[in-house]
Amino acid sequence: MIPNINHFLQYLGLSEKEQELYLASLKYGSQPASTLSKRTGISRSTVCFIFNELIKKGFASKNIKEKTTHFSVIQPESLEYVILEKQAEAKRQIQDFKDLLPMLNSIQNKHSPIPEVRYYEGYEGLCRILDDFCKVDQTVLYISSHNNMHPDIRKYVYDIYLPICNKQKNKNKIILNEGKKAREYAEKAAKAYDEFIFADSNKLPFTLTTAIYGNKVSFWSYDPKDMSGIIIRNKLIADNMRTLFKSFQQHLSQTP
Repeated sequence: MIPNINHFLQYLGLSEKEQELYLASLKYGSQPASTLSKRTGISRSTVCFIFNELIKKGFASKNIKEKTTHFSVIQPESLEYVILEKQAEAKRQIQDFKDLLPMLNSIQNKHSPIPEVRYYEGYEGLCRILDDFCKVDQTVLYISSHNNMHPDIRKYVYDIYLPICNKQKNKNKIILNEGKKAREYAEKAAKAYDEFIFADSNKLPFTLTTAIYGNKVSFWSYDPKDMSGIIIRNKLIADNMRTLFKSFQQHLSQTP
């Protein structure tokens, strides 16, 4: 599939107006602001302002011809160097982050009563929630319906999430609604869990999936109509949810 040009330029850091003027300048060549204004319908002053921004970002240049300022943009082949520069900068930032992380952790008030909440949505967002569970080798407690999971998320669980969990020493526990997909998951995920408890969906219809791990709790929807979720980091909330999980666990274990 051919990538979308505007999405690509957006990835490189260009706004909508900057994208428009970059493509117009690429089409018409070196031109004064007045000509580009007529061609695009963007006011002359805005054209000058946006080109100065493009120049700062390394996408354009200007020169004087017959006492008139002409603007032009870098050729498409040169965009590769912009990408390589962004990659190099990203690597530098990652290294800086790794170097500063111990200092940032030492500053952080880990006993703060105010929960930290992060919101996620869509396929990528739910995948990032799943990634958060297996960053550390730890036991995760799940409560889930599991039967209405979006097929793309189910594939990510089987292809990415479970292989990581299977290698970890600590095993997970899950309470999930009875169903064909839930039973199928129990078979495929046997190595990652040491306890599966099935609940009657008529009595306990779990509409969300809950995960309790470390000092965090996650709630999210697998439903294709509402793929969204949150991660809450707060020890009191996590401990309270563990108590609720144990209550469910004991009740369902005693239910015939």
